[in-house]
Amino acid sequence: MIKRTRNNKTFTRKNKRKKTLWELLMPIAKTLPFFAVLIFVVVAVLRSNPTEFLDVDISWNIDENSILTQEKLLKKIQPLIKDKYQLDLHEIKQTLEQEPWVAQANIKRLFWNSIRITIEEQQITMRWKNKKDCKPKKTNNLPCFGYVSNNGELFTPKKPVKSNAVWMISGGEKETITQLYQDYKHYQALIEPMKIKSISRTNIDQLVIEPNIKVILGYQMQNERLANFKKSYMMHRKKTSRVEQATFDMRYPKGFTLSY
Repeated sequence: MIKRTRNNKTFTRKNKRKKTLWELLMPIAKTLPFFAVLIFVVVAVLRSNPTEFLDVDISWNIDENSILTQEKLLKKIQPLIKDKYQLDLHEIKQTLEQEPWVAQANIKRLFWNSIRITIEEQQITMRWKNKKDCKPKKTNNLPCFGYVSNNGELFTPKKPVKSNAVWMISGGEKETITQLYQDYKHYQALIEPMKIKSISRTNIDQLVIEPNIKVILGYQMQNERLANFKKSYMMHRKKTSRVEQATFDMRYPKGFTLSY
């Protein structure tokens, strides 16, 4: 730095030097690694399928022994997950629960395009058969067979599965099936340790009890009649084993009929 005085005034002049080429290029050189990495990432994404990063990610929670499969359920909701940016969880839940074997579908959002689906499968408590001798090919809306869940609800899958559950024979009305399911549990409690094989509600209530005992209860006073049956059965069982294949008609006011 050089100082000069003229007319009692002091002037200061900086000694400037020109920057070298390296010094000018240094800021650019420092940013080159960042741009190199960015270009590498962009090229890698373009070579792959970039839409895969935006696909809906579904985490399934289904019992490994379930009749249901992820492939079947995914196919069912496929139209609902095409919009990656707006997933309607309520609509997905409703669609899944239309599947007969799905008792309940619980859906939780993990991220904007990531969800977890937990499936609760229907549990078979009873096998159900329509009291009418219907034929599926001739009756479009009339179910001929199905299963009753542990909630007393009828569900009717297209194909039957192997089951040893108790038979229920009745009309297809929801209220009838729910009430008969409750009555079945009540009747079973009354005759313990005997086991009901089937329960039928047509014009009257009838039971088949293991091994092959038919009990006609009618349409009224079923509790009293079933209690009388149990007493009568215990008494006749001591006399003959034929009672295991007998028919008890409990509809008489002062007794019952017994036929072998």
